[in-house]
Amino acid sequence: MLDANVVSATYFDAMGLAPSAGRIFPDDPAPESCRVGVVNQEAAELYVGGNAVGGAVIDGAGHRTEIVGVVRSTLLRASQRRAEPAIYFPMTQDFLPRMTLILGVREANDAMLTSVRRLLERVPGGASGTAAVTTLDAHLSRTALAPERIATMLVGVSAVTALTLGILGLYGTMADTTRRRRREIAVRIALGAQGWRIIRQVLADGLRLAAAGTAAGALGSLLVARWLTRITTTAGTVTVWVWLAAPIVLVGAIAIAGVLPARRASAVDPLALMREE
Repeated sequence: MLDANVVSATYFDAMGLAPSAGRIFPDDPAPESCRVGVVNQEAAELYVGGNAVGGAVIDGAGHRTEIVGVVRSTLLRASQRRAEPAIYFPMTQDFLPRMTLILGVREANDAMLTSVRRLLERVPGGASGTAAVTTLDAHLSRTALAPERIATMLVGVSAVTALTLGILGLYGTMADTTRRRRREIAVRIALGAQGWRIIRQVLADGLRLAAAGTAAGALGSLLVARWLTRITTTAGTVTVWVWLAAPIVLVGAIAIAGVLPARRASAVDPLALMREE
């Protein structure tokens, strides 16, 4: 099975498909004894053991296509899967009434898209308003990268859910610890300890938990990052702010989860506690 595409000779440069063997068909090829085509590296390795130039492909209608070149596929995004086996035919050989025009520009903005759309509408013989002009990023987001975008969204929702559950669990732990230490806190208040010192102590206990979690998480993340670097060539280096984001989020979670237990601890009435006991 081959993914068939009808393209121009400049398509390969525009899409970053570098030739690895043979040649790329010219814009105006001379009459050949049979149809010609170019396959990607995936098709060459899968079907002909890497030696595709000089071979041929016969389709279901019995048409023979000579393979004149092989191109090396590149990933458009780091999360994109490996390219599927494909064959490319010259547009001068296989005419299609509807095709895609790829333009390389320095900056893609709304003004540029509007200008291109107007130019296409002025082409003689073209139906006005039928040309869909968009950027490659927007097109890939709706097509090839849609599964990755959905997966990223699900991972984000899962991360928010995990963070919320972590804050609730941390709040429960700190509240229970504060309740168990009511007598100690009441004695400190009776001896003249200020409320902000009690709050600081409760938050410090939570920060110690956060420090332990940060150390364990950073070690695990470092091991996973090294593992990903070994198994994939598209894994890039992680920036510093990514490593700093987790401790900052944990400190924020401690502040949120520890506010209520800290306020309750600072509001302990020693006399009322002694009466209860």
